[in-house]
Amino acid sequence: MDRFTVELIVSNHYGVLNRITGLYARRGYNIDSLYVNETENPEKSRMLITSKGSEYIQTQMVHQIRKLHDVQKVILMTQINR
Repeated sequence: MDRFTVELIVSNHYGVLNRITGLYARRGYNIDSLYVNETENPEKSRMLITSKGSEYIQTQMVHQIRKLHDVQKVILMTQINR
């Protein structure tokens, strides 16, 4: 399986982290690493979520994350483990 990282820009509101990690949990995907930090704008936060999965899983996670209300930007960064 390939390691991939999803970078998100989200609204800095109560419960956003829980909704995003809950999405991973409902799909049965493990989060290997999670980093969250406030941006220069205190109304937004940046999240980096590292996980493992096939290309199909990566695409599905990006599509599902984009549907969440508080998510403003999603970038998929792949890192192939050999």
